[in-house]
Amino acid sequence: MDTENIFLKHSQWADSDGETGEKLEIEKVDISKLDVTGMNLSCSLIVESNVNNSILSNNDMSDCYFLSTSFDETDFSESLLSKTVFDFASLKHSILKKCTGIKASFDDADLSYADLSGSDLRRASFRRANLSHTNFSDVDLTSASLDGALLYGTSFKGAKGIDEVSAQYIFVGTEEKPIRLEGDDTHKWLKEQE
Repeated sequence: MDTENIFLKHSQWADSDGETGEKLEIEKVDISKLDVTGMNLSCSLIVESNVNNSILSNNDMSDCYFLSTSFDETDFSESLLSKTVFDFASLKHSILKKCTGIKASFDDADLSYADLSGSDLRRASFRRANLSHTNFSDVDLTSASLDGALLYGTSFKGAKGIDEVSAQYIFVGTEEKPIRLEGDDTHKWLKEQE
């Protein structure tokens, strides 16, 4: 598979509103160690694939569908990820610094040890996500959802909008000794982490 060419064709497709190029739709493919930066990859579809150890920084990746795809140790720095679906994806040890991910969905995803510092994640969803040791420093989480998230060792230093986060219950403590917090205890714990 000529990966460089398929990403270029998609960028042409996205920039021309479908007039030229070809939409990127990949399923069950190993395309790890990609280096694709500064492109319009909006509306692309990569499902159940391996994109580990890649550089995908400074891209427009809004409105994409990345269901059950592995992006472990991938750099998305300064990318546009708004309304992108990362449900059931793996983003362990990934870098998502200074991204704009308004309304992005990370439901049931694994973002353990990921760095999301400085990102705008307003109204993003992290339902049942593994956010263990994830760095949310200086992230805007206004109206984000953390229902059922695993927050072992997670950093929220300087995070904005914590008081507006939706979370009926979360898991804190350690993986060996998880503590389930519900209702007001959830919001109290989150406020203490700012």
